[in-house]
Amino acid sequence: MKKRIVLLLSAIVLLGACQTMKNKSASESFEQSSKAYNKLIRWDEMTSAQWAFPPEELREEYGRRVESAKGVKITDYRVKSTECSPERGEATVIVEFEYYREPSVTTRTVMDVQKWKYVDEKGSRAWRLMSLLPLFP
Repeated sequence: MKKRIVLLLSAIVLLGACQTMKNKSASESFEQSSKAYNKLIRWDEMTSAQWAFPPEELREEYGRRVESAKGVKITDYRVKSTECSPERGEATVIVEFEYYREPSVTTRTVMDVQKWKYVDEKGSRAWRLMSLLPLFP
């Protein structure tokens, strides 16, 4: 009887550890995706970001936002907050972009609330951006 209890407790601990490892892996994957996306935006690679991060159903609208951002030069960005919940497969990042729109040299700031989702794709899981590029007035 005692052996069964020990085995049962060991199995529960092991399953919990596996779930913790999955969550840690999902969190690390999210951090990499979020950083890569924001770097692409920062270095004027919005078109590359369009094909890499939003799901297929958002790409067309995202492309229109990229088109409307022609002439925008991002000078800096700051991640204001990050919330990642691997258990729910959701994350939110609030980013502040500093930019100017050519030919002006006046710097402006826009806040971007990025919504992310951990989705199944072709047999694997990936973080996808579920929100659009912000408007740069």
